[in-house]
Amino acid sequence: MEIREIQASDLNGIKAVVRDVWEWEEAFDDEDVIDACVAIYFAPVLHEATFGRVAVLDGEIVGVIFGLEIGKPAAYKHILEDLTPHILRLTQTNDQDRQAMCDYITALHTTYAALIADTEHEYDGSLDFFAVSKAVQGQGVGKQLWQQLKSHFQRQNIKKIYLYSDSECNYQFYEGQGFVRVQTQEMRVNFGGEEDVTEQFLYSCELG
Repeated sequence: MEIREIQASDLNGIKAVVRDVWEWEEAFDDEDVIDACVAIYFAPVLHEATFGRVAVLDGEIVGVIFGLEIGKPAAYKHILEDLTPHILRLTQTNDQDRQAMCDYITALHTTYAALIADTEHEYDGSLDFFAVSKAVQGQGVGKQLWQQLKSHFQRQNIKKIYLYSDSECNYQFYEGQGFVRVQTQEMRVNFGGEEDVTEQFLYSCELG
């Protein structure tokens, strides 16, 4: 397995990992709608991240990590895709799916803002995005990606970072790497007439 810098040609492979891990097929039936949701959600990560790596196995991307050094210029804006087709696709979908997507993004941003309110100034970096394909989970891929980001942060004299996770993710992984949960907030979103309830977490990590 190879851990390497992210390239512009990696975008589709990264999005495939996101889809594999998040299982959005449970909420939406239309493949184009799912692709639009992933692209719109992922755009802010590419717009802000200063560090990124992918794990590649047999020519296929199986893991990805992005981090942010606060105050540093973004490094991956050139990978951003034009969101216009995705936005148009969402405007053409049924009202229920469109509303569910809007409600989810709004609830997520509102919850994140509440979790970090009054403490954001304490941090000089963040783990912005982290995903490992199901097929290789438990094989050390995540640890290798995290060590790459952690080492980079330490070289840049980043002392304290944060990340968001939730009750449907493998948040125990972060706890095993030295992260401490500092805030929890419940989030409720309606998907297809059914209420989805998750706990959203803010984790903190001292890097020395």
